[in-house]
Amino acid sequence: MKTNFIILLTLLGFVFISCEKHDFFDENVITGNIGPQAYWEVESSTVGSGSVMPFNLQYYTTVEDADHSEVWYNIVETQEKSVSCPWVTSFTYSVSSIKSEEKRISQKIKEYPHSLSAWSDSLHAYSLKADFPVSNTLSPFSWSKPEVFEYDKMEMYFGAGFMVQFKDSLYNLMKFADYKNMMLGIGLLEDFKQYTDSTYDANSDDYVYHFPKDASGNTPVPAEITNLYSSIPFDRLIEGASGYNVEFKRTYSMVAILRVYDKRGVYGTTESKGIDIN
Repeated sequence: MKTNFIILLTLLGFVFISCEKHDFFDENVITGNIGPQAYWEVESSTVGSGSVMPFNLQYYTTVEDADHSEVWYNIVETQEKSVSCPWVTSFTYSVSSIKSEEKRISQKIKEYPHSLSAWSDSLHAYSLKADFPVSNTLSPFSWSKPEVFEYDKMEMYFGAGFMVQFKDSLYNLMKFADYKNMMLGIGLLEDFKQYTDSTYDANSDDYVYHFPKDASGNTPVPAEITNLYSSIPFDRLIEGASGYNVEFKRTYSMVAILRVYDKRGVYGTTESKGIDIN
């Protein structure tokens, strides 16, 4: 009986110690081969397309001699789109979107050989000053408030069905004042009186203007106005005082990281750097 009691205490102690050790190791121990320790700084958070990005690298090894370093980065494309109609007065109608998409996964861009002469006694680490290239195909592009509207560009940047969708959505939101301003402003009508009626509003002590009422007391858009609206080409809907109210921007960015390999093929990484391309 005494023997069993001692075994039980021993087992309980083992379970307790195992739980404590598990938590400690889970939080503090890095498993696997340890690669070189590395730190880097890039010259700027922006870089020009077709140019190079200078950087400073410091690294050291604790297990095996270093072999070489590599710069890796991905490419992210961001598209910003905006279209608005200046003819509406009762509200602001603008359609805009921002979409980012990884166009190229991270891959090796350039390799740098390790050199014993790069050792710095003051830093207690190897030091490297170098740069990496950026493709000249990553220039930003903008089509903003053009003076001449091009339907093929509109379809290319916004999609083939966008113009019809924009026009239909606008029609469903417009009110009497918007139709009046649009028809007169574009020049489809010289007078709007025949499509105008009014009702006295006691709350505001003023008259509210609207389309003529039907037998049910509703104020639907007259068929003639609907037909005139349908005849308006899309570019006239977004034509402003200084160009067309459309904007498309395409820009690129990257997330860059540097790997330092030792002679076993094990590598350590630096922190990543987000860089905009202009």
